[in-house]
Amino acid sequence: MKLTAQIYLLASGSLGTGMSHSLDCNVYGIDCGEEFVLIDAGAGVEAQAIVDNLVADGIELERVRRLLLTHGHLDHSGGSRYLRDRLQLRVHASSETARALEAGDEQAISLDKAKAAGGYPLDLRFVSCPVDQRVCADETISFAECEIQVLATPGHSHDMLSFLLRTRDSISLFSGDTLFSGGRILLSTVYDCNVGDYVSSLRRLERLEFDGLFPGHGLWSVKGGSKHMKKATDALHRLLLPPNFI
Repeated sequence: MKLTAQIYLLASGSLGTGMSHSLDCNVYGIDCGEEFVLIDAGAGVEAQAIVDNLVADGIELERVRRLLLTHGHLDHSGGSRYLRDRLQLRVHASSETARALEAGDEQAISLDKAKAAGGYPLDLRFVSCPVDQRVCADETISFAECEIQVLATPGHSHDMLSFLLRTRDSISLFSGDTLFSGGRILLSTVYDCNVGDYVSSLRRLERLEFDGLFPGHGLWSVKGGSKHMKKATDALHRLLLPPNFI
């Protein structure tokens, strides 16, 4: 599904549009000219649907060369191995995400807790995947027609990244599970969710200017994305936390 001249929605589960498996996050694609980049990989239960949607949108599969992961939670990283093997792409992730993904470590991504809480089927497995490049905060990945800045935004999880996309015409924030439509956030009771880190990350994002907001779940904004950021930080200025996404 084409959202802008360069951004596509390729998967979205029950917390989004329902266009793919219910456990999937929003998976985005960015057309950077010579290369096509994926943001997140979905849960991996029906990962072929992402490939099918690329084909349906007219994207040549040989141009899909990179996968950037916002964090290691299964709904965002579970499809990494399938997509890496199927599309022969390179996986980029933070060092923390890379360690969990390469080991298939379910405790590191709190999948064991999520299963016990009923969020995932007990027989679902976290399939390990090699990570081709570990990315660092403030690193910029340059392409023919765009550049992507890596932002460390811990809080929802310790390994959370956001990606700031700059093109000739616009700036867009891919916020993972840090910021959602309406200025909402996503706190949970897992070991690495940290309120203090979350507040610091939101204040860091507040200093950015961007047009589009493309979160890990729910609705996106092609324009006026900064309004959602302002709603979140308005709550912080009143010494309150923004409302939770779910």
